[in-house]
Amino acid sequence: MDTAVSSSTVPATSPWLRIKHWLTHLSLRQVFVLVVAVGLLAPGVIFTLLMLEWRRHELTLQFRGEQERVLETLALGLRQPLWDLSLNAGQPLVDTAMKDVRIVSVQVDGTFPGEPFIAVSLPERRQGVVTHLSRPVNFGDQIIGKVTITFDDGDLRRRLAAQGREYVLLIGVMLVVSLLLILLLLDSRFLVPLRRLSEQARALTNHEAPLGTVWTREDEIGDLGRQLEWARGELHRLFGELNDKNEALEQDIVERVQTEEALRASEAKYRELFVSNLDGICVVDMDGRVLDANPAMLALLGVPSAALVGRPMSQFVAEDWRSYDDHMMQHRVLVDGHCNEYEIELYRPSAGLLPVSAKGVLMRDVDGRAIGIWRILRDLTERKAAAQRMELAAKVFDNTAEAIMVIAPDNRITSVNRAFTDILGYHADEIVGQPSSVLRDPSVDIKVYEEINANYTHGGAWQGEVPFRRKSGGVFTAWAQINVVRDVTGRIGDVVLLIRDISDAKAAQERILHLARFDALTVLPNRAYFRELAEEAIAEAHRHGVHRALLFVDLDHFKTINDSLGHDVGDQLLKEVANRLNDALRAGDAVGRLGGDEFVILLRNLDSGEDASYVASRVLERLARPFVVEEHELVVTPSLGIALYPEDGEDYDTLVRNADAAMYHAKEHGRNTFRFYTADMNARAREILAVENQLRRALERDEFVLHYQPQVAMSSGAIVGVEALIRWRHPERGLIGPMQFIPIAEERGLIGDIGEWVLREACRQNRAWQDEGLPPIEVAVNLSAMQFYRRDLAEDITGILKETGLDARWLALEVTESVIVQDVESTIATLAALKAMGLKLAIDDFGTGYSSLSYLKRFKVDKLKVDRSFVMDIPGDADDSAITRAVVNLARNLGLQVIAEGVETPEQWSFLKQEGCDEVQGYLVSPPLPAIDLANRLARGAWTLQG
Repeated sequence: MDTAVSSSTVPATSPWLRIKHWLTHLSLRQVFVLVVAVGLLAPGVIFTLLMLEWRRHELTLQFRGEQERVLETLALGLRQPLWDLSLNAGQPLVDTAMKDVRIVSVQVDGTFPGEPFIAVSLPERRQGVVTHLSRPVNFGDQIIGKVTITFDDGDLRRRLAAQGREYVLLIGVMLVVSLLLILLLLDSRFLVPLRRLSEQARALTNHEAPLGTVWTREDEIGDLGRQLEWARGELHRLFGELNDKNEALEQDIVERVQTEEALRASEAKYRELFVSNLDGICVVDMDGRVLDANPAMLALLGVPSAALVGRPMSQFVAEDWRSYDDHMMQHRVLVDGHCNEYEIELYRPSAGLLPVSAKGVLMRDVDGRAIGIWRILRDLTERKAAAQRMELAAKVFDNTAEAIMVIAPDNRITSVNRAFTDILGYHADEIVGQPSSVLRDPSVDIKVYEEINANYTHGGAWQGEVPFRRKSGGVFTAWAQINVVRDVTGRIGDVVLLIRDISDAKAAQERILHLARFDALTVLPNRAYFRELAEEAIAEAHRHGVHRALLFVDLDHFKTINDSLGHDVGDQLLKEVANRLNDALRAGDAVGRLGGDEFVILLRNLDSGEDASYVASRVLERLARPFVVEEHELVVTPSLGIALYPEDGEDYDTLVRNADAAMYHAKEHGRNTFRFYTADMNARAREILAVENQLRRALERDEFVLHYQPQVAMSSGAIVGVEALIRWRHPERGLIGPMQFIPIAEERGLIGDIGEWVLREACRQNRAWQDEGLPPIEVAVNLSAMQFYRRDLAEDITGILKETGLDARWLALEVTESVIVQDVESTIATLAALKAMGLKLAIDDFGTGYSSLSYLKRFKVDKLKVDRSFVMDIPGDADDSAITRAVVNLARNLGLQVIAEGVETPEQWSFLKQEGCDEVQGYLVSPPLPAIDLANRLARGAWTLQG
């Protein structure tokens, strides 16, 4: 049964219920609009559709008639052309017909087979549905052809569509005008009066009393409006009477409430004073039992209300004070009605004794009879602690290590402690009463002290460094802490000044700052501080659009001196270099030490690159003179790189990096010179770094090899010696000559290990040649500066000779002239030690250094080697010829042999032989050869100019 009912019920979500729900929520105006619109719209739509259908039928019939007329006209006009078979007569008729845009094609067929007589087609005119119409062409009773015309109904469709739009627009305008007229009539005669009735009913429901509404209509709406207006008037009268009665009742209630609230306020005020008082208050009866106590009293005794109320107050007074307290109650309060404060101790069950001040006031009733006593107790713990703190503060004031001074509002000193006398020298009786200005440093601007006064006056406190003048007149720096003491009104009272002497700490801080900024050895700005100076100079140059320059200075072969003579000598040399660098600078320039033997110079006043060249030349000039350090006469030369701001970089890091690259470029060009930075130097610097990294692994990978260049006696043409020349078998670049990696090895400290390998390998190879039965010859090995100045050089060579089995007389050591003059005394000792071993010694590149002839006679050497730079242009160059001739004569006079290197032409050979040169080497004789090729050459014996 339930199922049947459920199935017959309309679902809650059915479209009908939703439409019904929507209709019930429409306003009356919306319902009127909906009914009128639907009532007008439906007939209008039906009428429009009927009119459109009638018009479509009429236009279609008209179109069909026009097609038949065109076809008939064309058929009649083509009779004679078809009969005469005259295409020229028929073609104009067809072209005239084709001017009708509704015709897509025209085809005229004759009675003869084959192609049509005339055929014209314009397929692009086809826009809708086409119709094909045909008619025979008669000539008398005979059919002589047929005309077929294809019509397109696109024009008909457009005319129908335009006609439909006109009818819809017309009907729409008529519907809108009708709807507006009906709505205006309904609104004025029906909806507006209903809205007035609704407003009257709403005002009546809300008990509002607006002005009366007058209804003049005589229909049902007017009657309803007048009835509502009568009900409104009656309701307004009833509400007025009710309000008058309510006002009288409210007045009575207000007066009663005010009286009750006054009583409650009085009681609450008394209770609030009693409860919120910070002093302990209790009420006791005439027998001394507690009747009531406030929270402060309960907190004072540390007991709950139940443990106090109803019990004698005397139980909570300390036993030693009970008689005194009872005396004050009986003989003061009961007699005089009150007593002044007196001190007793209370006994607290949970916390022991508590010092308090007590006071009593007698309570009387309206008849003046005593009915109880007010007892007021105040905790004295904080007051006693404050007194102790004051005593402690006085002791601290007198015994603290810092000077304390109290200044009154009139700026006069009112108190000082003992430390004040110790620090400033004034006794209390000398300084008290004096103005505080007597302690000011007279050299300091008065505005400084005025600013300090303004700061602590407005802020209440201030601290910072202040100079003070002692009684003796001396001035010291102190750390002052100033605090203002204000009275209850906020006005400044005393000013407390604490003074701590920090002059020693300031001096220590300055020393620490100096150590943090300056190099401990040379007292020049260190790396970090110089960077600050340079960046400030660069920023200033950027603001003013001026130039700056950085000069990177590196000492040539300094590591050799450091390793051979010790770090103490190296440190003293760096100090001397720093002093000379400072002497070479102009006013405003700065020099700093980056570390080791690297210095950097900042040029501030720079008009052009020539100014940097001038300073660089001064540096070279100052450092060219020998240094005397601990009885060692040392010669050290610098290599300088110059980078200009902003051309070579706009920040410090870029300028230093580019100046460093320029410095390495200077080293590659002979050292003891300077170079300006160019863009390709960075690529060269990266190449140097790559070579350095590969050099560190070259020894481990056995990538080095020795070639040997013969040295020939000019008198006999026999090979008397060879010079061992290192080559690097690079895994990627092939065989590399020494000029491409030896300078890098020297600069990066790798030359020591490489030189030791060359010495050992040359000795081993020479011994191997001798073991093969070849004639013994000398093998010459170049010593680097680092090797030459090693303290254990003689021991190392002795070990290598012993290890390889080579006799010392077959080993010759070559040292450049620039190396041996760095430290003359050390050089003489080293040469003597090597000479004692039986080795041959030669000075390489003679004539290119700075040696003195007085030193030369003290050097125990065997040969002088004329540098190739003098040999290459002889005999054509008169200067080089004269220098070579002088060197040969000098050697002969000193009893030394002379060997010339770089001999490449027969003319050079002839000149040298004529001047008395002993030996030569060069490409005229032979290029450097691998060991096996040289062995074959030795086996052949003497060398001749022809072969």
